[in-house]
Amino acid sequence: MRTILPLAIKNVVSGSIVATLLAATTGCVTTPNGYNVYDDIYGDVYKDSKDHKKYKNKKADKNVSSSTVERRAASKVSSMGYRVKDVKYKKGDRKIKVKAERGRDDYKIELGYPSYNVIKLKKD
Repeated sequence: MRTILPLAIKNVVSGSIVATLLAATTGCVTTPNGYNVYDDIYGDVYKDSKDHKKYKNKKADKNVSSSTVERRAASKVSSMGYRVKDVKYKKGDRKIKVKAERGRDDYKIELGYPSYNVIKLKKD
């Protein structure tokens, strides 16, 4: 009898560990990313608050930082064959001003935002 008892305890312990790991793995795989338990409970309470209405219909471009806009503009101008010297963009403005050079000539280029199309190209 003494040899059966330790084997039974080992089987029970290893079986419970395997069951726990399977339950945890299944829970992690089936739960959607970013799921919050409290969203279901409190989601309707704050739906009509001022902050929710204020930020509800904002576009993604409004949240883009000015450094990202400047980097995209510099990439656009450099792909056109210019060497970018300076990029200026003020948040909320519809134009991006770029100083660039090609060869020995300097240029001032204005790009439209958010399309990044060339509006003006002036040789300096």
